[in-house]
Amino acid sequence: SLRYGSSRIFRDAARTSSAINPSRRWFTSSPPHEVVGMPSLSPTMESGTIAKWNLSEGEAFGPGDILCEVETDKATVDFEAQDEGVVAKILADAGPNEIPCGDPILVIVEDEDDVGAFKDFEAAAPAAAAEPAAAPEAPPAAAPAPVA
Repeated sequence: SLRYGSSRIFRDAARTSSAINPSRRWFTSSPPHEVVGMPSLSPTMESGTIAKWNLSEGEAFGPGDILCEVETDKATVDFEAQDEGVVAKILADAGPNEIPCGDPILVIVEDEDDVGAFKDFEAAAPAAAAEPAAAPEAPPAAAPAPVA
């Protein structure tokens, strides 16, 4: 299993945020992988930007390697790997676009041979962003029966 964090704040966020929880797997016919979401690095952070990716697709990383720099509402924080892995697909480009916390930013795999399987991978939108289904209309109430 792969885990991420960069500082004490980031590691604390990793323990509480489902966006980067290593036990959260996306079940598909693809090889084993993890979809990593934009972490919430402070209590007030609702979104962030990727300032810079330090690795590209297909590159292996190890503990301590900085995957990217995340700009929060407070500061720029290094997104540091805690375990070994390979970048399979970058889902969010670096730049000024705000990415809501929890939205997918990266796909990682443990085996370099699995990277090609994610060339055309697209992450599903987070469940929280899905439009709620319209509530069915209640049938009209029946008129009370007359009493004789």
